[in-house]
Amino acid sequence: MFASLAGASAAVAQTDPQRVYRCPDNSYTNDLSEVKAKNCKLIDNANVSILSSPGMAPKIIGPASRASGEKAAPSGNRAVRVAPATQKERDAEARRILEQELQQQQALLEQQLKAYNNGHPDYLPSERIVGGGVKGGEYAQRVAAMKEQIAMTQANIAALQRELQKYPQ
Repeated sequence: MFASLAGASAAVAQTDPQRVYRCPDNSYTNDLSEVKAKNCKLIDNANVSILSSPGMAPKIIGPASRASGEKAAPSGNRAVRVAPATQKERDAEARRILEQELQQQQALLEQQLKAYNNGHPDYLPSERIVGGGVKGGEYAQRVAAMKEQIAMTQANIAALQRELQKYPQ
């Protein structure tokens, strides 16, 4: 029993999960036998993210390895195929959402144009001066802001219409 525990502790002692080492071939490891064999150097206070290059299969370590002959999972760089019926449902849902958003934007534009009144919106009480005058600067700023909002809503509508063209009816 003690022999199996000693063997298990030796296997655990071969990796150091708290430290990361950089090897001369620009690889990183925490496997102490590899550190000694390649003359790797300890990296202090390092947060290392390791990314595989396209076409490289990830190295699977431990019990999750494919020893039973299972087919390997497809590479993360490839798109996953979806059943045509599922894709049709997704497209229909996307189209429905875009149409709903388009209707909301068109209603908003209608309200904005009505309030804008061809560049002559009604004066607000805060823009009036006692004695019948108006504060022209505040009014002009509000009119300019309204014009910008109308342009933004029109751009949103155009973008939604372009996006809707991507989905079949």
